[in-house]
Amino acid sequence: MDCSMTSSVLSANYNTILFEFGVTLVTSKILYALLRNVYQPRVFSDLLLGIILAQFRVLSITNAINLVFGKIGGFIFAPYLFALGVEMDPFALLDGLTGDAVVAYAGILSTCILVTIFHTPVMQDKGGIVHELSLRAFLGLAVTLSNTASPVLTRLATDLKIAKTNVGRLAVGAGITSDLVTTLLIALGSMIWRDSDADGTGAGVFRQPVLTAAVLMVVLMSGFVFRAMAEWVDGRNPEGRRMRGFDLSLVALVAGTLCWFSSVLRLDVNMAAFLVGLAFPSEGRVSRLLVSKINFVLSSFVLPLYVAHVCLSLRQTTDDIEVSGLTRHEGLRVYVMQLPFPWWKVFFVTAMGTMGKLVGCAGVGLLQGLGCLEALALGMLLNVKGYFHIYCALAAFEAGIITDKSFMAIIFMVALNVAVTPMVGMGISSWARRSVQWRLMGLQHHNPATELRLVGGLHGPQNVPTLTFLMETLRQGAGNGELACYAVDMVQLTDQTAASIVKGGGFDGVTVVDEEVSEMRKLIGEALDVYQAADRGGDSDKVKVRRLMALSSFPDMHSDICICAEDAMAALILLPFHKTQSLDGTMDTGHFGFRLVNQKVLQLAPCSVGIMVDRGFGKQRPPSMTMSDAPQSTVVVVFIGGADDREALTLASFMCKHPGVRLTALRIVQNSTAQARAKARTSLFESKSRRNIQQPAAVLGQEELQAQADDKFFAEFYRKHVAGNKAMGYLEKHVADGAELVSVLRAMQGEYRLFVVGRGRDRNSVLTEGLEEWAECLELGPVGDILASSDFSTTASVLIVQQYDAKKHYKVIDEEFMPL
Repeated sequence: MDCSMTSSVLSANYNTILFEFGVTLVTSKILYALLRNVYQPRVFSDLLLGIILAQFRVLSITNAINLVFGKIGGFIFAPYLFALGVEMDPFALLDGLTGDAVVAYAGILSTCILVTIFHTPVMQDKGGIVHELSLRAFLGLAVTLSNTASPVLTRLATDLKIAKTNVGRLAVGAGITSDLVTTLLIALGSMIWRDSDADGTGAGVFRQPVLTAAVLMVVLMSGFVFRAMAEWVDGRNPEGRRMRGFDLSLVALVAGTLCWFSSVLRLDVNMAAFLVGLAFPSEGRVSRLLVSKINFVLSSFVLPLYVAHVCLSLRQTTDDIEVSGLTRHEGLRVYVMQLPFPWWKVFFVTAMGTMGKLVGCAGVGLLQGLGCLEALALGMLLNVKGYFHIYCALAAFEAGIITDKSFMAIIFMVALNVAVTPMVGMGISSWARRSVQWRLMGLQHHNPATELRLVGGLHGPQNVPTLTFLMETLRQGAGNGELACYAVDMVQLTDQTAASIVKGGGFDGVTVVDEEVSEMRKLIGEALDVYQAADRGGDSDKVKVRRLMALSSFPDMHSDICICAEDAMAALILLPFHKTQSLDGTMDTGHFGFRLVNQKVLQLAPCSVGIMVDRGFGKQRPPSMTMSDAPQSTVVVVFIGGADDREALTLASFMCKHPGVRLTALRIVQNSTAQARAKARTSLFESKSRRNIQQPAAVLGQEELQAQADDKFFAEFYRKHVAGNKAMGYLEKHVADGAELVSVLRAMQGEYRLFVVGRGRDRNSVLTEGLEEWAECLELGPVGDILASSDFSTTASVLIVQQYDAKKHYKVIDEEFMPL
């Protein structure tokens, strides 16, 4: 009977704990989803939830979380530090002094100097920030304030779209270096300042060097063990196959064993995990997948509960201590938030860390050519705090290094710092956009004596052949065949990919180590490498391909692509159509997310845009096949009228210069019936104009200007590329309405592999009237939608072109007032 009652009570307690854990985790996710709209990182939502729980004294949740984390909290942070160590490359410290490293070292040095200057108010037995008057306490505070939370910084740079700006690239690189150096210093400090005479016999003085040497030997041994294991696991799991769970679990088990063995040698298990992680190879499939899994579990389950445990220890009054049956002295080690609130410590710690980073990092930034505002923003970004600072504060408090009020002040300093940093990032983002001088970026305005720059979006490796074909044909229209393409891998930002974001290099700033994303990017990179390595008769060095990644949610991905086009001063953005061809030749329903990206890019792009509808075009032309080896491609450009059709004709003029392209220019003109309808519409507009209806008159005038521009432009195109050129075809079709136009296009579907058409935004031709009513994808325009529909063709691909509209960006009505 007694055993049954005891079992029921324990079962009820476990159920209560699981329920309260679930409530805390769900609340944390909801809070993060709300705060993410203002670009707040996850650590801030976790801190805010913990402070709210502590403020309102939810006793049951307090007891549940403290009951569990009070027993396992000593090593719960070890997986986080292990993953952090795996992401970092310690050999990077042996490289030369790069700009990133100089900024990082300057920030660390200036912060340490500032803490030294103010050591008197900081180091006090009573009333100071540091309770223990020792060298380890002084250096620990200085190094902790110098630390930059690089995982938080890289995520902010990704969310705020500043990873490609000068300040963003410099901040991400310097943040990684700063995080590596300061965390390594703290780990080494924990080895040096451990208890040397715990038993009072004096033997610890002689034992400490031996234990330190043993720990270093374990770390060095870990490097050899992990490298051998990584090669063994990679051999058992070749690329293209899903990694076996047993192999990954075995690697994690060995890593945990080495961390435990280091802790047996009296090194803090969390710091041991970081050192073992540093010994783990930072590159490779095993490392990417292991870090991805650890970060996903930590961010989804462990870290929110850990932060709640830390914050729930803050708000306990003297009455709570007495009720718990503890004396005031005993309660100080558990209950730390006692009134009055130490505001001066919060602001003093915040000011020391911020000023230290601003003085050092901003000063070096100015020397490297940044502006004053950019340099200040660099210092503020590198001052961002995170989970590691929360861990350091708790560890220092439990070791008696800092006082209860100082512990509370550091926690609130981290929350305040993390809340402010996204605002700095948003300021950088707005400065970057204001600094861009809008130009007439498009193929029609491209200087043929200069390099042609393109931005190509990629959903996967299946889009590479079509992109390389367009690159190869369009480069003939550039100066000396020089072309630069910024290939953008379009990756959706989900919880799983967010947890797998680690340090990166170059233009990206971050890297996603999720296995599926990594495999996709690897295949894309291999296909592009094959294209670049193809023999072009000595012109291979004139084609430059730069890899980028648009890592965003679909509603925000267009921003990455547009910023890339602005930075690269590209003339054209090429994006795949959101639908793909099925096995039966029809087009599938498509991906709504990619359609949303295309729609927003068409609306906001700073240059011309092309949407490519691929119907097996890429399958017949692998990237390794040069244009001289491939059969001649038949291309037709359809010209009806309008700015978009003029841009499509310009694109065709670039392509016709390539010997591997057989181009035909198709001009659609009105027959007598269409001309009569157009004349009747003109008369109607004129009659309305005489009745003081100004809008029809304005439309009529715009149509006349467009018609004159169309005739002049096509006549110039005919003179330069058609007349006297036997390789260039020309057709002229007279049609009466949209139905005849569709019939003409259908009759040509079997003759051409690629149709190039304009989107037709400003076209008011009677030949396309009524076609919009049946359109499924209005963003392609009336003609483009017909050509992209499943019932048009199964073999003819389509390229829909939109010309850059400078007047829209300058917000002017008449070209006379254009600033360019």
